[in-house]
This record gives sequence, structure tokens and C-alpha cells, in this order.
Amino acid sequence: MSAHRYSDAEIAAIYRVIEERRDMRHFLPTPVAPEVLGRILAAAHHAPSVGLMQPWRFIRITDHDLRQDIH
Repeated sequence: MSAHRYSDAEIAAIYRVIEERRDMRHFLPTPVAPEVLGRILAAAHHAPSVGLMQPWRFIRITDHDLRQDIH
């Protein structure tokens, strides 16, 4: 196992993210920019999973009516 050295600012940023985490139940109607969505999905793919199984799947639904039917 390799030791990582993070700066105080990096450590503080992690604690801030953990402390400010919230579940979102309402979203803005504006679409997420493709580059932002790409960064979010890349981060999600790096998230830990039990046994490195990575059991998640992402489906992007852009059709408003279909989204309403599903929700």
C-alpha cells in the first residue's frame, strides 16, 4: 500500500464535501452541460464498490415526457 501525501487544502476540501453532502430531490429544468456530465460520470466510475464489482449503470433520459412517465 502506498502512502499518499495530500496538502492541507486538499484534506480540508474533502471534509467540506463530506460535511456539505445532501440528497437532491428537486432539480433545475436546464440541461447539464456535456463536459460537466462527463466529469460527473468519470468521477462516479472511480467510486469504490464491494469487490470491485462496479454494479452501477447510468441511463440518460433527455425526453421530457418519458422522464415524466418514469418519475
